Amino acid sequence: MSIGMFSRATLLSVKQLRRYHEQGVLVPAAIDPATGYRHYDAARVHDAAVLTRLRDLELPLVAVARVLEARDPDITREVLTEHEATLRARRADLERAIVALQDATAPVAHTPTHLRGFDAIDVLEIAAEVEHTRLPEFLDAAYTELEACAAAAGLTVTGPSLAEYPSQVGEVEHVSAMIPVSGPGSVTGRVSNRRLGRALCAVAVHHGSYERFDETYGQLGAWVARNATDARGAIIERYLVDPCAAADPADLRTEIWWPVLATATKEK
Repeated sequence: MSIGMFSRATLLSVKQLRRYHEQGVLVPAAIDPATGYRHYDAARVHDAAVLTRLRDLELPLVAVARVLEARDPDITREVLTEHEATLRARRADLERAIVALQDATAPVAHTPTHLRGFDAIDVLEIAAEVEHTRLPEFLDAAYTELEACAAAAGLTVTGPSLAEYPSQVGEVEHVSAMIPVSGPGSVTGRVSNRRLGRALCAVAVHHGSYERFDETYGQLGAWVARNATDARGAIIERYLVDPCAAADPADLRTEIWWPVLATATKEK
């Protein structure tokens, strides 16, 4: 996997991946001597998910490296127990991490990856440069504005809302909030008309809250690395259940479209 593809699959920015490499964690499988480009083994996607959870608990990188190198539940338990004294206020998060790291049979919160061809669709769009921490705020405001614009233009909303993200994760990303509509119409302000072209995508549906979103992205990215040619196009999330309307996070369903150019038949 290229560093950009590995970045999207793990939801770690290229800057973070380079920093972890420099510090001896998540070392690439190979580095092109001519270009310096880093390439990653798809099997390291799981290690990236473990690293993310441990860093969320503010575990020092030296301890993270110990867990990843040992791959031993007893070592994991020992490291987390040593660190627990500084995390008493976040004990619930710590317990979830212990369970996730030691239970290899934990259910996967997504549907199996599959291929799907998408026809072109007309959308209304609001695009902006958005910091990760402000994504929910941006999307909520954008969808409200888009729906009002569609109603004013006499357009029919034809499906769930969508969001488009760059193929490579950054600290600040160019994000597009979109709603599919019955055709182009009169728009105002920061709203624009757009037609999403036909595309072939690897697709997975994430079930529930976004707490384990990285697992679904990881499975999807690893599948593409093994079975298809990554198109390096923008990733689209389609919110089958409106996050603003869901009474329970467990009810959320988020479909992820990862563009591909072609497929192999290695994995069914």
